[in-house]
Amino acid sequence: MLFELKLTVLLKKSTHHLQMQEPIGNWISQAQLTDPLFKQTHYDKIYKHFVFSNLYPTEKDGIYQQGRIYVLTIRSSIEDTLNRIHQCLKKCRESDYFQLVACEQRTRRLGHITELLTITPAIVTIENQKPWTPEDNIELLIQRLEANAEKKFKSLYPDTLVQAGQTFIQGITIENRKPLATAYKGRKLLGNKLHLLIHEDEYAQKLANVVMGSGLAEKGSILGAGFCLAKYLK
Repeated sequence: MLFELKLTVLLKKSTHHLQMQEPIGNWISQAQLTDPLFKQTHYDKIYKHFVFSNLYPTEKDGIYQQGRIYVLTIRSSIEDTLNRIHQCLKKCRESDYFQLVACEQRTRRLGHITELLTITPAIVTIENQKPWTPEDNIELLIQRLEANAEKKFKSLYPDTLVQAGQTFIQGITIENRKPLATAYKGRKLLGNKLHLLIHEDEYAQKLANVVMGSGLAEKGSILGAGFCLAKYLK
């Protein structure tokens, strides 16, 4: 199961799309401080198990425009997490960038996933916090993606055995010509838009479901990195 919030927002400042993820993450984090449980775990180094999209519709010039209405999606594999975020945003309806106009919550039952496509850049770091770039080994990228998904799966389902050595990624394509720089705390984090082919077995499907609810790779709950759309078996 996947749980989603569809937020309709009024944008208060014109912003480039690669600089928009940080204000969205800051708004959600600020709102979460109104919840005692979220506030208690705010600085804990644990998976938060939610991820968010950028604004929709996109603009042809890449600049989201002040005064326009956009839609933002927040997802989680945990119903209580999404319920709490929903309540938090109803208490904190505005930030420097956004005014909440409407909010709709829904539950989705995922089908058999054949492909995942990242809508926001997936951020992967390797040795010494260096970002993975297309000049690096593609096998290393796959290993990092697999390991991250397995850790999130183990966090969600601690009593379920991780099947070491069994992959969920059948194939991978990098969609951008050069890495995309997402703004974060005065610096830029390099990421890539990825297209994944997913294995058909049950374990691979479980990991793909986790990725849908928690994001692919790193910074999903902070920057909405690795927010995916899925293609399903017809």
